[in-house]
Amino acid sequence: MPFTYHQPTRTECTICEKLHTADRGEPIIDTSNGKASSANNFPFHNWYNFVLGYSPEFPRFMLEREQINPTDLVVDPFMGSGTTLICCKLLGIPSKGIDANDFMADAARTKLRWDVDTRRLGKVRDEVLKEVEYEYSTFRWAGEAPQQRTLFDVFEEEQQPYLPYVQSRRPAMLLPKYLSDKPFARASIIKDVIQRKLVNDPMRTYFDLALDSIIVPISNIRYGPGFGVVAPRDDVDVLGLFAIKLQRMIRDLESVNAEQRAVPAEVALGDARCLSTYVEPNSTALILTSPPYPGDHEYTKHTRLELIFRGYARNMDEFKIIKRRMLRASTTNLYNDDHERESISDLESVQAVTSLIHERLVHDGATSGFEKLYTKLVWEYFGGMYRVLQESWTTLNPGGKVALLVSDSHAFKMVHLQTAKILQEIGERVGFVCPEVVLWQFKVSTSHTYNLRENILLLTKPF
Repeated sequence: MPFTYHQPTRTECTICEKLHTADRGEPIIDTSNGKASSANNFPFHNWYNFVLGYSPEFPRFMLEREQINPTDLVVDPFMGSGTTLICCKLLGIPSKGIDANDFMADAARTKLRWDVDTRRLGKVRDEVLKEVEYEYSTFRWAGEAPQQRTLFDVFEEEQQPYLPYVQSRRPAMLLPKYLSDKPFARASIIKDVIQRKLVNDPMRTYFDLALDSIIVPISNIRYGPGFGVVAPRDDVDVLGLFAIKLQRMIRDLESVNAEQRAVPAEVALGDARCLSTYVEPNSTALILTSPPYPGDHEYTKHTRLELIFRGYARNMDEFKIIKRRMLRASTTNLYNDDHERESISDLESVQAVTSLIHERLVHDGATSGFEKLYTKLVWEYFGGMYRVLQESWTTLNPGGKVALLVSDSHAFKMVHLQTAKILQEIGERVGFVCPEVVLWQFKVSTSHTYNLRENILLLTKPF
């Protein structure tokens, strides 16, 4: 599970140099300061922010550019935690989203539930916080600095040690080096109170998400975007972070009007390669999404703590069920019976990059199991995207468009994958016309000096 950085064997790319020489236009988003926009800066989006997600600026830009209106339907087949759908709902545009990750689908559903009595939500929040504070006082937190006495303090002889509580509840996969004992105990007490107090209450989803959203901040895990373990922290103000998140939710819910609350936004758990299972044919004006990039990121790893803590996946078999629904974008998510490449096996652009990857693997004497899967991963990724574009064609109205935010990649032996260019070829094979590539922003890499292009690829279904 820990992420280990390996120094790249190459740092030069002739394609990057040629693209830089040929550059004439400016990106839509300026990241020259090295910082990209974060969803944490936007209401509703900041209830839960996925580290590999994209800023709301992208869907807002596309909705305005394509003049999408409330009579249209927008679909996001790689919904994540609902960024596109939230943008649509704020603008009064109906939307549907699909995601393969159980936690992400539930997070999106909660972020899109605006029909709530915020006064009652605030009242229940206060009751939950008060009960959690009492439950904390019933435990003996070894080594804890003396605290100011409260109404809930109990006699020391009545307190129970917190470690047996931790041992009775800690999932096998959630090791102490990832989430230390005290923060885990405090989060679990909050979870127990929510389950007990809100067992049949529809408001429970807000409390669950508020807790889930702070699991990584209270843990010893950091993403950048790879997975890393930092020095363990003995204790964290878990209840304080939980209360802040709930207050943020209430404030955002109070900011929307009745018309915005009523805008439909549907969420489904599923596989983007089977999009027509969830969306009717010829019903969609715009498919607006950012699919996984061919960068060897294992997308369940970036929600692993949440999936385990919430109980969506308690062992590797249950993780495999989720990963099977996902587009193949990581060497840890390939299976012997994968066969998506068959539909594009004659595509020369993919043949060229996979041949070069193979040459460099041979030259470097690469022997690791993951390296040997590089070429298979590239084929399966683009083969999977062929299926997604086929399904997109089915669900789009004549004249409807696909807008994909995709990044170039150097993930495999520094071979440059021009993702948008290859997907354009695949889209044209499906039958799309009028392709357009718009430079969205440059992405900075820590392993070489080149800024990779993150492009918007637009494809149109003809009338």
